Amino acid sequence: MSIESMNEHNGIGRQTALYGYIAEEAQQNRLSVSMNRLFKSANDDAMMIPMNIREDDFFFTLSNMREAQLAGTFIGAEFLKSASEIVDEQSELAQACGGCDVVMVKDKKLIGDFIAIQSLFELLSEKGTHKIAVIGAGTLAKAIALAPSSFELHFYHEYIESLMKMSETVEIDINRLTSESDLSVYDAVIDASEIESLAMLKALPELCIDLKSAKAFSALRQRASELGKSYIGYDEQLERVTKNAYKYIKNN
Repeated sequence: MSIESMNEHNGIGRQTALYGYIAEEAQQNRLSVSMNRLFKSANDDAMMIPMNIREDDFFFTLSNMREAQLAGTFIGAEFLKSASEIVDEQSELAQACGGCDVVMVKDKKLIGDFIAIQSLFELLSEKGTHKIAVIGAGTLAKAIALAPSSFELHFYHEYIESLMKMSETVEIDINRLTSESDLSVYDAVIDASEIESLAMLKALPELCIDLKSAKAFSALRQRASELGKSYIGYDEQLERVTKNAYKYIKNN
């Protein structure tokens, strides 16, 4: 796909603000296309370029952004932790959860942040939820626990030790994920893990959410389908994610 067709505009000029989206399969994610349409509708001289990067090349690619033309980049889920280890500075939330999903370049320094939570919390608020079950103990789960909110959060994991380790840095309600777990008592469940199966869950709430794309396997999507519950994944949230990413760019 050409750069011109990606942003449906007239290509790159000397003053064009360039942004990247770095992931192993960046071109499979529609964030760049969605962002470029938003740039065009706002008449911004800006463009986002998908960058397919292998794990072995990630350090070199992100580090070199200090000297590159890119004004910043968004980071795929597989590189969140690595990005946090490379940046020169990062927000309190990014540092606390150990991951960056956006990196801006300022005065040849890499400034990291974690903004995925905003879109999730907006969705939960719009759906009128309050009591939330969160599956996972990694970067996204930590960010959910640490970000200010009025939600009542309860954390689940198949290995209780993972949640106990997480509780060393943030106070959370810990629950083991077992065949007796009935999550229907919650308003919603968020799968913030990479778990391969949720077949052990005997019940789910009406609203099931994760950030998996339609092309990626989602254990929550599969279990929600089996139990006849509503599922919202990354593709359904793309417009919201794009708008929040755009706001972040404009404010930074």
